[in-house]
Amino acid sequence: MSEEKAPGRVLAVDDQIENRELLLEILSAEGYEVELAADGVEALEAVERQVPDCVVLDVMMPRLDGIEACRQLKSSRRTHFLPVVMLTSLTAVEDKVRAFASGADDFLNKPVHSNELRARVRALVRIKRLRDQLDTSESIIVSMIHALESKDSRNVGHSRRVARVALRLAPELGLPSEEIEVVGKGALLHDLGKIGVPEATLGRVGELDTVRTDEYRAHAALGAEILGPLRSLARVRPLVRYHHERLDGSGFPEGIGGEEFALPTEVVAIANYYDHLRSHYGIGHVEAPLRRAVEEGRFRRDTVEALLRVDASLVPSGGDTWDVLDRLPVQATSRTGRVLVVDDVPSNREVLCDVLLEAGHEVVTLESGDGLVEAVRDEAIDLVLLDVQMPGRDGFALCRELKARPGTEFLPVILVTAHYSQGDRSLGANVGADDFLLYPVNRLELQARVASLLRLRLYFQDLEEYQSAILSLASALEAKDPYTRGHSERVGYLCVRLARELGLAEEVCEQMLVSGMLHDIGKIGISEAVLNKAGRLTREEFSEVQRHPVVGEEICKPLQSARASLPLIRHHHERWDGSGYPDGLAGEAIPFGARILGVADAFDALTSKRSYRSSLPLEEAVGVLARETDDGLWDPRVMEALRAVLAQSNA
Repeated sequence: MSEEKAPGRVLAVDDQIENRELLLEILSAEGYEVELAADGVEALEAVERQVPDCVVLDVMMPRLDGIEACRQLKSSRRTHFLPVVMLTSLTAVEDKVRAFASGADDFLNKPVHSNELRARVRALVRIKRLRDQLDTSESIIVSMIHALESKDSRNVGHSRRVARVALRLAPELGLPSEEIEVVGKGALLHDLGKIGVPEATLGRVGELDTVRTDEYRAHAALGAEILGPLRSLARVRPLVRYHHERLDGSGFPEGIGGEEFALPTEVVAIANYYDHLRSHYGIGHVEAPLRRAVEEGRFRRDTVEALLRVDASLVPSGGDTWDVLDRLPVQATSRTGRVLVVDDVPSNREVLCDVLLEAGHEVVTLESGDGLVEAVRDEAIDLVLLDVQMPGRDGFALCRELKARPGTEFLPVILVTAHYSQGDRSLGANVGADDFLLYPVNRLELQARVASLLRLRLYFQDLEEYQSAILSLASALEAKDPYTRGHSERVGYLCVRLARELGLAEEVCEQMLVSGMLHDIGKIGISEAVLNKAGRLTREEFSEVQRHPVVGEEICKPLQSARASLPLIRHHHERWDGSGYPDGLAGEAIPFGARILGVADAFDALTSKRSYRSSLPLEEAVGVLARETDDGLWDPRVMEALRAVLAQSNA
């Protein structure tokens, strides 16, 4: 099996050898690669070597018990989202509560039921692997920084240095961990809008409070605009927009001041100013201008004094972006949400509502399963408590329906019943239920279980949709080169039509859209004078243009959602006869998607106005491509597909 299709890796931890062997037997039978550890210390060492897809962790162990091992895993940014299933022979509810409080994602009692263990591990590994395939805000930040530094190599390391200063200053000023995370990300991205500032302007403008042109001032608002589609970075946008504002209202772009100049924004602003001072005057010569800024009213005195206290320990080197991100605090995830209670017995609904409301949840109720799907959709439900025995369809059938529907397959479902039979728990696991509780429910157990499942739900919801990352990067490209606005999107949609005409799978067609939207992202790193030159390029200038596929590949590498697009981004200028670049591939050695993308890119370029020529009529553009196909530039199959697509459009 390929790495992508393999079931996954599970770390099984128990101090009893017979229990480890049992876990190995159960999980290996499911196809998992299983690593064994005898206690919490060995478990942490194993995770340090390689992060698995799930940890099955005994509670009672020597040296380091499961509760503390779980707490340490969940407190590390590297393993915060690693699923942990706790196992124990203890039956006290308080032990479950302790396990959930340490961050455990699931809990099973010994002796473990093999079907239940397999079902729980399977569900958690699936969520973990899906999360690994999508883009978090951290991976998108790395791509954005790559794009920014490709634009202005003179500024390499500046954003990371600003982030290091901000991350030291923020706790010194007493900011809470959730604000520190926002400050760190805002500091890394504060200059993102410079992607859209003309290179000539960047070369003219000094980096202290000297002359500022309107073109330069626009970068703060443009950076916030580029981040617009990214929901998880919504709190970062104001810091990016206002990092050149000042306490006295003398900054830009809006001239805010006073209380509007919030402390997190000031931290990024002064960290940015500090790095420019060090760059201009050198280490040890920043105190006087900082104190002068206080006297002039541009920064708060407390902020400057705190910065001067940490100044001596700050390291000027840029370092790696991931290293900076790893320093961000792990957020305490909210464990409250909107819960739907479905039970035909009024007294049961009342009890469940009381327990959930006491824990701070919002509660919606239904008397039956009728309208369940609509309620989940319309009420923005985060978790469902579902009675097993109800008139009409029972809880098992309703749970199976929810788990089979796109959009609700990861919605946590807890089945609740007053009449327990031996096969109910296995049946619940088979229909995808996330837990099974008995009436009368224990208040602490219910609250702990709901909180744990809501955390999993929020982990998944916090992922960046890949379309958002693609839109933001495409916006960054158009900020760099507005002359070709819309080109990448048109190429993407034409690629989709060509791929369908060629009979490719729908999944491949969808990836062609991503590839089309990102294929020219590497032009961020190419000189605007070269890109917009009206005449023929020199050999040196053409060599610079030839770099953009490789630069684009590097920018997109951190994005999981763009992984399949990387060969297409790199090779979309290869040619059928081997005369293309960057690697001179020929014929079938060129990825098929890159051959499609190359034709779509060339067709749109011919039919669009450029700085060096006017657009061609459609028929003339097709004629040009047909002659080039005869000369050996394009895959004949792709050219025939283009003719067919255009014929359909004109039919």
